[in-house]
Amino acid sequence: MMQRSTLLSLAAALWLAGCASTGDEDLRKNAAEANFKLGIGYMQSGHFNVALEKLLKSLQYDENNPETHNAVALIYEEIREYGPAEAHYKRAIELRPDYTAAKINLAYFKCTREPLRLSEGESEFQQIAADPANAGANASEAYAGLATCAQKGNDPTQAETWARKAIEGNPNNIRALFALAQLSQSQGKTLQARAFLQRYHAQTRPTLQSLALGVAIESSKDGDTQLLREYTLLLKSQFPNSDEARRLKNP
Repeated sequence: MMQRSTLLSLAAALWLAGCASTGDEDLRKNAAEANFKLGIGYMQSGHFNVALEKLLKSLQYDENNPETHNAVALIYEEIREYGPAEAHYKRAIELRPDYTAAKINLAYFKCTREPLRLSEGESEFQQIAADPANAGANASEAYAGLATCAQKGNDPTQAETWARKAIEGNPNNIRALFALAQLSQSQGKTLQARAFLQRYHAQTRPTLQSLALGVAIESSKDGDTQLLREYTLLLKSQFPNSDEARRLKNP
């Protein structure tokens, strides 16, 4: 029979091993979270290469985090590494089958980055919109996605229908507002385009694309010269090395 002291020693050893295992797990979890937060911060500030480095480091500590895979996919898409982008979107959805944000991002990817898969992206958006579990903001995002697909497919009438449906579900849907501003500008509806773009800018910071659209809207015959000046100055100051800035005349 094993002596009591030996049993106690074994129990203590097992307890210490368990503590070490738990401690290692906590360290890995904390490292994954810290790198994830750093990656998101760099991503939001536009430092995509550093962001990608931090997020991939996070995955080394926790490979099964769907949010990290989704963020990595967004960056790969931004830097035009489309193969890895799709792989990480799919991995995020595999890890969390009800991860609607990743499904929406993957559908946008197919509509905007893979022209031959536009119909595939549309089908996925339709499925998201039809799912009762996605009522509200997610359905609005799906309709906005359908509007984007229709724009890519050169169907402005259908694009406007979908964008307005997105606005019905969420009046502040920035993708739908931007699409409606673009569509209105292309139809020569300056006042309407201006209103949609102003609503867009009320929800999010100006982008290169939104400022360029503002310049296009206010460059029309019934445009506002003061707004044109403001958009031009912002575009030149915030995106001085862009092709859009180089094409602009001094205000």
